[in-house]
Amino acid sequence: MEASGNCTIRVLPVPDGPLGRSAHAVHERLAPFGLGGESFSPELPLIAFTVPADADLRQMKTLLTRGQMDGWWHFEEPCVTDAWRNA
Repeated sequence: MEASGNCTIRVLPVPDGPLGRSAHAVHERLAPFGLGGESFSPELPLIAFTVPADADLRQMKTLLTRGQMDGWWHFEEPCVTDAWRNA
């Protein structure tokens, strides 16, 4: 086996934030990065994204951090690479 270099990021929209409980709205914000992902359910719109190794990690981290600061979502980094940590 070999490591793929991909990361996994989970995003949960803030229910009373600008995106509401919309997993679709989160997907739209992150679509430019070419992420694949799936959401848990409409009641719990937790989205797990696969981040390709060749994605613009620095720009993505900036957007995720800004979105969290602006109350759009919370995010966590359950499976990341050194490239992600250093971006």
